[in-house]
Amino acid sequence: MKTLLFKFHLFTALFCGISLNAQTSFDLHTDNSKKRDTIDEILSGLTVREKIAQLFIVSFSSDPANKSTIEAEELIRKEGVGGLIIMNSGLTSGARMINHLQKISRIPLLVTIDGEWGVSMRFDSVAQFPRQMQLGALPDESLVYKMGVAIGQQSKRLGIYVNYAPTIDVNNNPRNPVINTRSFGEIPETVARYGKAYMLGMKDAGVAGSAKHFPGHGDTEDDSHNTLPLLNFSKSRIDSLELYPFRALIEAGVDMVMVGHLQIPSLDSTGRPSSISKPIVTDLLRGELEFNGIIVSDALNMKGISEFLSPELIPLEAYKAGCDLILMPERVEEAITVMERAVQRGEISMHSLNMRVRKMLSLKMSAGLLHGKTIIPLSNLYEDLNESKFLSLISSISDNSVTIIRNRDSIIPLKNIINENIGLLSLGGDRNGKEFAELMQLYTHIDTVVLRGDFKNSDVKHALNKLEKNSLIVIAMHNTDARPQMDFGLDKDQIRLLTDFAKDRKVILSYFGNPLAIPQIENLEGFSSVIIGYSNTISNNKSVAGIIFGSIAAKGKLPVTAGLYPAGYSLSSPGNLRLSYGMAEDFGIDGKIAGKAIDSIINNDISAEKYTGAQLIVMKDNRVIINKSYGSISATDVMPLFRNSGMISQLPVIIHLNQQRRLSLEDFAGKYLKRDRDSEFKNVMISDILMHRSNISDSASYKVSYSESNNQALKRIIEYITISQFENVCKEFIHLPIGMDKTSFRGETVFSNANDIAKFISLLNLKGEYGGVKIFNEQSIQLIMSMMHYYSESPNGNMIWCDSESNLAVIFLNNMEDINNQELKSDSGENIRRTVIDLLSGK
Repeated sequence: MKTLLFKFHLFTALFCGISLNAQTSFDLHTDNSKKRDTIDEILSGLTVREKIAQLFIVSFSSDPANKSTIEAEELIRKEGVGGLIIMNSGLTSGARMINHLQKISRIPLLVTIDGEWGVSMRFDSVAQFPRQMQLGALPDESLVYKMGVAIGQQSKRLGIYVNYAPTIDVNNNPRNPVINTRSFGEIPETVARYGKAYMLGMKDAGVAGSAKHFPGHGDTEDDSHNTLPLLNFSKSRIDSLELYPFRALIEAGVDMVMVGHLQIPSLDSTGRPSSISKPIVTDLLRGELEFNGIIVSDALNMKGISEFLSPELIPLEAYKAGCDLILMPERVEEAITVMERAVQRGEISMHSLNMRVRKMLSLKMSAGLLHGKTIIPLSNLYEDLNESKFLSLISSISDNSVTIIRNRDSIIPLKNIINENIGLLSLGGDRNGKEFAELMQLYTHIDTVVLRGDFKNSDVKHALNKLEKNSLIVIAMHNTDARPQMDFGLDKDQIRLLTDFAKDRKVILSYFGNPLAIPQIENLEGFSSVIIGYSNTISNNKSVAGIIFGSIAAKGKLPVTAGLYPAGYSLSSPGNLRLSYGMAEDFGIDGKIAGKAIDSIINNDISAEKYTGAQLIVMKDNRVIINKSYGSISATDVMPLFRNSGMISQLPVIIHLNQQRRLSLEDFAGKYLKRDRDSEFKNVMISDILMHRSNISDSASYKVSYSESNNQALKRIIEYITISQFENVCKEFIHLPIGMDKTSFRGETVFSNANDIAKFISLLNLKGEYGGVKIFNEQSIQLIMSMMHYYSESPNGNMIWCDSESNLAVIFLNNMEDINNQELKSDSGENIRRTVIDLLSGK
């Protein structure tokens, strides 16, 4: 043992630790002489008891006073257990605990996690990926693979090299209390394909996955955490259904399979739980399915197995059944003793024990653990685990999985919203009710009621009465429960109130919950449209809002049967009808780098007291990729536009009148300006005024110089032709049809915000049609785009710039009051524009 200790001290001295971020593929099966020599050397230095201990994986948390953590430390010091599984922990404190336990272990520990939807399942403060049922709603597995890579990267950052995922149980029992949303769904082919993608993604990131719960836990109505479920099906049925995904992942090279605690008489007539059944583990999994990887038991402290035998005897039975690794056993020291005695009396052969320890050591070797102690860097831990690329991926999964199952008269997406008075009711909006309303308000004004806390049905009735005059109502059910044993948290009386209200009205139901709950909603056909949002996350809320307004297309499909709607059912709806909202990573920009570069420009000006607040929107391909506010200004505040205002008022309205042939850009302004005060414009063409060109004396030459008098002349031309106030014409022609409801006129000044201006630019990007309303033809769009640069900049640093070739736009507004003060003059807008272009080009 002294030799072994010396070797590991030498490893630690030579290597400062393995890379926790390297994108190296995990390959348990690769063998070479150097690897064998290292494993042989370690194995030769272990006693029988230490070899047995290497097969044990015990639980711990970040709490040093927690019973499991205390026991884990004792077992590492005294017995030399081989692995750990982390339970609910703080982020930094959990990483510190892993470092501490690695430090005291003679042989580096294999740290594992049950993180089906990412490390957020066990660590706080980490971005949470969707559960597998929502992944099953995706149109294909490409994003599932990317999620597997991302979860692998998160795991490695925390020194974790095995994730007990994916769950590949076929969930064909809607009353299943334990698998439920953890499954990809009820279609075996989908479960197999998506499970394979998840596993391969993690593997390519350097983390081993574990297919579970063999031979299939999907069709049960009992929870193996509490009792032993019975699967009373024929072997042929299990072979064709439950085993289908396991075959697919075994063929794809999954490194590990977890055996569940299930009673399956057709596979083992003795009634023994599958996790300690030789016919199931060795004969079926190892023999018939030819799996040669690592077999791990499900947690041995679960009542599905712990009540079957005395706890210290269960690990031996799991081992004898064919399990290589023993997960979360109880009475560990006694269990090791039981197995040690089994070796002594020949019940366990040394050859068998050595082979299984080799598997554990090979797993550690493949993870790079035997090259030196793994130390998790604590600096930037939160930032690394919440990188915007992860958030962008979560957003993409939501966008592509949210599912429409009902859409009478194709109400979704909402189109001509100028004719609608939209209302929103959020039920149980303690979490994301206000946020969903704000997301909806990005598109247009919404009358909103949010019910929080322990509200009563009388409160629901009162809220519905408030909205009964609205022409279209969105009801968002945020107060959902995914568990069938809790009847999905549905109140029948409340449902009746909602469905009665929906009769003969245009009502969209947005259900942020489990689609298996749909059969519990009686008279569902009373709703005009029904959208399944799967869970109440901010990302799903954003996607539902986007689908309702047509900024993104609906592509999701039901992963399970939901009442009258079969698995695989979906209704599509078009997208790109309006501006959509995304992230910089959607276009390959590192959000953190972009944020730092841009923030420094704006914050420097705020520090220099040039202005106290600002808004910034960057758009690419009709998608907002940066949307931030600074200082004293919020994202919804409006600010005076000064000389930028003509871009969203005079310019588009004049072009619209030209399109209607109510004027010609080649007309002389004198045709419409007949008062003496307008004599300077008498022989000036309207097109020249639009471009701020003015005569120099009587010569034929022109100069470009912004003039407020030009804007006033255009305003009077518009009022002359339309016989209406300029403000009303702008609203009628442009602003209200596309939802620019925050834009207003105060005297001679136009007030707006970056989001409203982004809608105007989106209208141009969409070739003059926005939300199903055609405003400009292609010629008009070209005219507007050709003249926009005359209005794009302002002395206060404001920038409204777009480029039709790259489909890139930058909108920067600040609240500088004295735009003529040269000392305060800001170049922020132009500097931001250049920075964004450089970032997109990879500079």
